[in-house]
Amino acid sequence: MTQLVGEHRVLQWIGGLPGRWEVAALGTRLRENKSSNKGMIETQVLSLSYGRVVVKPQEKLRGLVPASFETYQILELGDIVIRPTDLQNDHTSLRIGQSTHRGIITSAYIAVRPQNGLDQRYAAFLLSAYDFMKVFYGFGSGLRQNLDFKHIKHIPIPVPTLEEQRLIVRYLDNAELRIAQAISSKSLAVSRLRELRTVKIAKGILGTDGTKAVHPLLPYEVPEHWEIEPFWSVAPEVSIAGQVEKELLSVYLNRGVIRYSESGGQVHKPSLDLSAYQLVGPGDLVLNNQQAWRGSVGVSRYEGIISPAYIICRLDDRFDTEYANLLFRSPVMVNQFEMSSRGVGSIQRQMHRPTLRTIKVPVPPKSEQKEIASRLTEQISGIDSAIEALTSEISLLREYRTKLLSGVVTGKLDVREEAAKMSDVDPAELAAALAGGSTSSETEEEDDDAND
Repeated sequence: MTQLVGEHRVLQWIGGLPGRWEVAALGTRLRENKSSNKGMIETQVLSLSYGRVVVKPQEKLRGLVPASFETYQILELGDIVIRPTDLQNDHTSLRIGQSTHRGIITSAYIAVRPQNGLDQRYAAFLLSAYDFMKVFYGFGSGLRQNLDFKHIKHIPIPVPTLEEQRLIVRYLDNAELRIAQAISSKSLAVSRLRELRTVKIAKGILGTDGTKAVHPLLPYEVPEHWEIEPFWSVAPEVSIAGQVEKELLSVYLNRGVIRYSESGGQVHKPSLDLSAYQLVGPGDLVLNNQQAWRGSVGVSRYEGIISPAYIICRLDDRFDTEYANLLFRSPVMVNQFEMSSRGVGSIQRQMHRPTLRTIKVPVPPKSEQKEIASRLTEQISGIDSAIEALTSEISLLREYRTKLLSGVVTGKLDVREEAAKMSDVDPAELAAALAGGSTSSETEEEDDDAND
């Protein structure tokens, strides 16, 4: 695979170009940057997170980090970072980010610097469009199609005049701002609805019996006739591996246990070897070992297999499945999971299994569980519908952004006249809008380089 600049390849990937545009090999306009941090020239550590290059928080510089940051590469303002792993995944990976900081980032990433008449922002938009359009798919090597610069340097790219590139950037910056602000607004509404949902569940999960009292084993008021049990006695851990033919499951932060096929690829990617994956049955409690303290737990409605990184518990048959699913994801239990977790990071804290025995679980009579679950489900159904509608609108906005981006950078949409009437976007305002709409409480990963 050496010469890929033929017109047929351009048409295949980008569908034909305006006659006034040039076509060039990617490697002639983007230079690989391998500036070494030997001697610790730079100390500010950067991270690729949701398609943005950001400064890595100090609390994440502990734990799984290299012995020395001398192996990292230096980024300058405007450098573009490409995450080169897992090309086989079909979901939008946000594997492209442009640095607005000088700093260092893991050398596991490809870093490139625009040159020879290629505008920095246009180059970032172009590579993002290529990522969305799956242009990089099929390149790379190994089982996970890991990418190297040599694999992509012959890929053809469209190159408008520098003046038109800047008009395209202005148009897309304005579009990005509007879309990001809309997503941010809807995301905020979703967050508030989820908070309201949590409050309603927290108020109702322990019943409405007038004989409530503070139980010595539980820091909450519960009806006096309820039982309080140690966690392990009602949810002993089980682990059954070797069921590779079963359906893949995962835990979604705000939805509990789901089929992996329903995740949109937004949770951790499955291993190539599923032999160690654990069997989950209907009614089993599943805890994300590193994020149970955030509420990433759920009672499964399905049979399937899940990563060995999760904790699988076989619930006592005194539990109603729907009640248990609400209870173990409510503050009554999540607050206790937080106390049983260890770690200094802002996202991942390891569940400390020995301390799980100190967790206390309220066990109402099963008839009361069913009543409570039915009442709460009715109360939160409207909230869930509103969350689903807003989430769908956010997905449509992101889909629109992808189509718009692809159309503009390939010349299918001529935006010169409209862009000429626009003002340049304030970079700080755009960065703030993108930050407001970029993070997702749905996902299991905080950033793309969580495993550096």
